[in-house]
Amino acid sequence: MTPRQAMQRGAIALGTFALVTAGSVAFTRTLTVDRIATHQLAYQHRQLQQVLPSALANTPMKRVLESSFTLPNAERLGLASGAQGWRISDQGRSALAFPVVTRQGYNGEIHLLIGIDGQQRITGVRVTQHQETPGLGDDIERRRSDWITDFDGLDLDSLRPDDWAVDKDGGHFDAFTGATITPRAVVNAVHNALQYAADTPLAIPNEEPGT
Repeated sequence: MTPRQAMQRGAIALGTFALVTAGSVAFTRTLTVDRIATHQLAYQHRQLQQVLPSALANTPMKRVLESSFTLPNAERLGLASGAQGWRISDQGRSALAFPVVTRQGYNGEIHLLIGIDGQQRITGVRVTQHQETPGLGDDIERRRSDWITDFDGLDLDSLRPDDWAVDKDGGHFDAFTGATITPRAVVNAVHNALQYAADTPLAIPNEEPGT
């Protein structure tokens, strides 16, 4: 076999290997893409259940997904234009849920999901993504501590404007030892979300007090 023939044979073998590999990857992706999408929807639904009022927490996934709408002025929440929220109602209960992103975290962006009822009260806040320091900033996660639940039931009038801050800044909310930047970022983002909900026409039905 001449050197030229050897090079041609090697090129053919390499090309065949590349085609087989690409085909296998494409085939595997085809088999798993629906499963991945289903898992992502299930995760999203579980997160929504945690921020909605208890009366709406068991709303079927199909109804939740059908309740999505485009958030106006989404950039106020740190989101890209076209970002989605959810508007859910059932038997006199109603609530909104929408994502918020703050870039004020110690290690970058902190992604939140916030629920607000028809009286503009917070029904729940959960951190969905962050890169904060393990053992310090990750106490914003519900599985790590109950700190995030301190927002439950609050509205804009529950605290003075200056109290929407961590105690180290003279505010209402606990700061984490050695990680003040993280809770400060979350408090600011939640306060901003309440202001956004109050200022923006989100078409959430008003509930009667005590509903």
